[in-house]
Amino acid sequence: MSRRLASVTLPDDVRVEFTVRSESASGDIKVELFGDGVSKATSESYTATGYVVIFGGWNNSLNVVARLDEHGADRVVGPKLRVEPGKTYRFAMERRGSLLTVHVDGVELMRFDDPEPLRGRGHDHFAFNDWEAKLAFDDLRITPL
Repeated sequence: MSRRLASVTLPDDVRVEFTVRSESASGDIKVELFGDGVSKATSESYTATGYVVIFGGWNNSLNVVARLDEHGADRVVGPKLRVEPGKTYRFAMERRGSLLTVHVDGVELMRFDDPEPLRGRGHDHFAFNDWEAKLAFDDLRITPL
């Protein structure tokens, strides 16, 4: 059975929270914040339409916040924490003005200060991504700030 989820736009300043569990040793928990709500990766080379947040990417070796291109030179790389298979993580991401922060289990993992924040039509949706990892997302909460 197929389910269609409602599409709602995000406010410019917002807090997005969710839990996620990976059953994969490769990590690769990935979400896109302030994307267009339509585009998706169809190959390894993907230019996103928003900010890409990755925990345990590249075979559980990097944690990244990137603007449009997860391989771009302007991405922010966080501390070398690894995703543990079977563990449930609580994510909280906030954008206030130009500052995007990412917290995992109550600890700040990364921050990205964008002098030209992605806003408005085409930059107003949130999406989960499982790439090649077996992930379970739950408890999504979106709060305008």
